[in-house]
Amino acid sequence: MKGKTCIRPLILGAVMCGAVLAMAATSEASRQPLPAMTARLAAKVPVTGVARAGNALVAVGDYGTIVRSTDDGKTWKQAAVPVSTLLTAVHFVDDTHGWAVGHGGVVLASSDGGANWQQQGTVDGNPVLLSVFFSDVQRGYVTGAYGAAMVTTDGGQSWRPMKVGSGHDGDLHLNQIFGTRDGKLFVAAESGGAFRSTDRGATWTKLETGVSGSLWSGLEGKDGEVLLLGMSGRVIVSRDGGQSWHPLATGTEQSLTSAVAQPDGGLVIVGAGGVVLRGKSGSPLALEIRQDRQNLAAVATSAAGATVVAGQLGVERLDGAH
Repeated sequence: MKGKTCIRPLILGAVMCGAVLAMAATSEASRQPLPAMTARLAAKVPVTGVARAGNALVAVGDYGTIVRSTDDGKTWKQAAVPVSTLLTAVHFVDDTHGWAVGHGGVVLASSDGGANWQQQGTVDGNPVLLSVFFSDVQRGYVTGAYGAAMVTTDGGQSWRPMKVGSGHDGDLHLNQIFGTRDGKLFVAAESGGAFRSTDRGATWTKLETGVSGSLWSGLEGKDGEVLLLGMSGRVIVSRDGGQSWHPLATGTEQSLTSAVAQPDGGLVIVGAGGVVLRGKSGSPLALEIRQDRQNLAAVATSAAGATVVAGQLGVERLDGAH
């Protein structure tokens, strides 16, 4: 198997590359799923993704753990989950309807804001899924390792393949898929790869980002700009729908994994080594290094404006104990 750039090395503070990924997918597919164990400190297991569901926050992570907060991240309650595999991402399309994905092609769904979850089966081929995005309650997308990409038009009950890259690009790890308010889809990928679709995923165009290191995630800012972030402290911004990109000064060479746009137009970006960046896409970002130096994998903002981060040590409010 040829060498590959590591997928999200920050998720659990360990490297998940090449054969390890293939073995994980095979292992997950070869056994019947077991439900996640109930843990007294479930909010302290390694967490890989967090999303807002109306007035609630929902976080997913290792061992099939899903925790939910209804008090802006102050306290967390574990949800019953029918699988114990590593969950890598979560997305809510509205206050109640959400999906979570993980290793072995697992797709979970919730219709009550993350309080309860059901398994919708597994994606064909049992790929390592890294990202999920729904544009409405019926149409959604998942992406993952080695070019895995699928689309559903029935709320996740069935999935069909979606070709994002071609040739060499068809084997790239597709780290995150996200949408913009005008209906475009973007994928942040390894080796500086990025893709855009303007026809709901039917066709994709590779974008010239000007970078070579892996891009872990991205988002749309308040004013419609698109940001991608990744290795070596890189944040690149496009204000023309992905046609051209320019870098933002970050003051760090740590990998950046996740960002959230705030209502006032501000950004919070997190990454390896306890990095937290704050600011706006049109100005320099202020750098903070958390004392715990943990690798952070995700960030979200609650309905009341509290910022929550997730990583090796679980999930917590950004203004909590460091």
